[in-house]
Amino acid sequence: MPKALTSRDGLAETVRQFSTPKQTRKTAFVLPRAEDNSPTPERMAKGDYEAVGSGKKVRRAKATVVNTLHMAGDITGDDVASAKKWQREYDLARNGYFEALPASERRQVEQEEALKHDAVSWLIFRGRASAHLREVSNSLGLCSFKILNWMLVQELSLSAMGALLYPGVSRAQASHKVSGRCAHVLQQLTEFYELKRSQRRAELRAEKVLVPVSQM
Repeated sequence: MPKALTSRDGLAETVRQFSTPKQTRKTAFVLPRAEDNSPTPERMAKGDYEAVGSGKKVRRAKATVVNTLHMAGDITGDDVASAKKWQREYDLARNGYFEALPASERRQVEQEEALKHDAVSWLIFRGRASAHLREVSNSLGLCSFKILNWMLVQELSLSAMGALLYPGVSRAQASHKVSGRCAHVLQQLTEFYELKRSQRRAELRAEKVLVPVSQM
């Protein structure tokens, strides 16, 4: 006859199942990666991209009017720096952001850009940039200011600007004329910034030589 089951039968197996830790599979946490939205190699091989840099640092970048004029020798490095400065002030005044320069390229008057701002100081900072844009417009004229906008903000090509400024001229001739006008505007912009820096240095020197009335 089969042995009768008791209440203790199977207890050992139950204890073994609950006392033995289960092997859990750990899932590795993978950091999310930013989506690569850079141009494809086929896109960068197009004619509107150009080689920038030299040696091991050479890379393909979208061709701009400023780079084209600089590579052709029509403008200097100071003119390129002036274009970047104007574009940064435009972005700050109109769009509310700016791309900070590295400390090695930042002038003394631009040191405050590395500081943190509150709501009030940020508005003052943007207002100052807007005032600088008005000074450039008043000094260079509305036509030159429009060319700066086309060239640096809308990033129009020489042929596109030529079609706007010289609609009745051939494309090659219009591009040649626009190239000269753009170079001239950038040179004027460099002269304007240099004049403002000279005036600022003169003001600082005048402040140093001023003697308080109480000491006279």
